[in-house]
Formats: sequence, C-alpha cells, structure tokens
Amino acid sequence: MDAQDTLRGMVRFLLGLRYRVEVRGLEEVRARGTRKILFLPNHPALIDPLIVLAALHKDFRPRPLANAARTDLPVIGWLARKVGTVLIPDLSAPGRAEMKAVAQGLALVRETLEAGDNVLLYPGGRLARGPEERLGGKGAVERLLKAVPDVRVVLIRQRGLWGSSFSWGLGREPQLLRSLPRQLAALALGGVLAVPRRQVTLELFEPRDFPREAGKAEMNAYLEDFYNATPNPVVRTPYFLWQRRLS
Repeated sequence: MDAQDTLRGMVRFLLGLRYRVEVRGLEEVRARGTRKILFLPNHPALIDPLIVLAALHKDFRPRPLANAARTDLPVIGWLARKVGTVLIPDLSAPGRAEMKAVAQGLALVRETLEAGDNVLLYPGGRLARGPEERLGGKGAVERLLKAVPDVRVVLIRQRGLWGSSFSWGLGREPQLLRSLPRQLAALALGGVLAVPRRQVTLELFEPRDFPREAGKAEMNAYLEDFYNATPNPVVRTPYFLWQRRLS
C-alpha cells in the first residue's frame, strides 16, 4: 500500500463519519477500462471534490483540475498536492498572466490524458450558485475534447449536498474555515457515537451520444441536461442527535 492508498483510506474513514455515500454506475465504467477518462461532475459544495476523489481513487486515480484560490488553505493545499492536482488561477478578474496560466494548466491536462491517465474536471469552473448547474460560456471541455478526441467521457451527477454548510443552499457564500470547527466537532463525536449522516449519491454515466464534434454551447447544454435531470432540493442534516433533521 503506497502513501496515496493510505491517504485515501483516512479520507474515506473521516468522510464516513459524516456522509453516507452511494456510488452508482462505477462498475459499468470500470468494466470498460480504467484509463484515459475525463470525469465531469457538477459542483454543489466545497466538500464534493473530496467525496468524488475518495470514490474514484482506488480504481482510477484521477488528477483533479482546481482553482488555486480554493486550495490555498491549510490541509486543503497539502491534500491537493498529494493527489497531483493541476492548479489554475481564479478567473473572477482575469488578466493576461492568469489566462496564460490557465492555458498552461489545460496543456498539462491534455498531456495527462494523452499519456493514458485520468482527469477530474469541473465543467462549470466554480461552485454552483443554485440547485441547478449552469455552465454559461465555459469552454474547457470543448478544448480538451478537440485536443484529445479519443478520451472517454464520464459524467457524474451529485445529489444530497445542496443545503449543506459547504454549499450556497443556505443563501450565503460558504466559507470553508467558518464551517470547519463545527464539522470537526461532529467528526470527533462521530468517533464515539452514532451521529446523523448526510446521504450523498454519485451517479456515473458514460454517454455514447455525447456531442464531441459540437461547439461548447451544445456540449454545455448536454451537460446541464444531465446534471439537472433530477431534483436537487435543499437538505439540511443536523450535526448532532439532539438537533431536528430538516429537509
């Protein structure tokens, strides 16, 4: 067992104290092979990259593409480096230097895929502001599929995280460091007592009709239709047994 396997086991254990994760469709994807895959999830909460990576790492070991501003934090940055994350700058106010760094990051992702490895890319490029995923004019998926046309595409639809303290579901921007003390307290208590756990579902789907030859507008519309095909209601799961469950 290498260091990444040990880290995966620790992360899965800690996540299991707070989240009950069901993964659907993984066996079907694995049966077609475990190489050269572009995984494309929706992004409802700050915690979901850890949940997705914990679910995929054993079989696929994908390299994530992440916003450098979101990973410039204690522990998070260390974890990002350990799993080989490709960092790109925050584009809320893009300049020439930032766009150059994004191009370099996407070039590295292309090289990773061409070598037969797997990549985890969030098509929206940012945390969802509402219960539905909206991609706007994002073009990273189109650029990568044009550069590596034979890469496999696997979509991931996440449900159960909208309404957590790590999401916009409570009507305000989530702050990782502000939520962390309560999460750690719940995890500590979960080590000795049965505490409420949030039910999370990951649905993996490898479409045969993905519009690879289309432009970004058609690709993004396809992705949005998949992500938003089922309801994503606000679910508020209490941290402790004496709190009332709300949904």
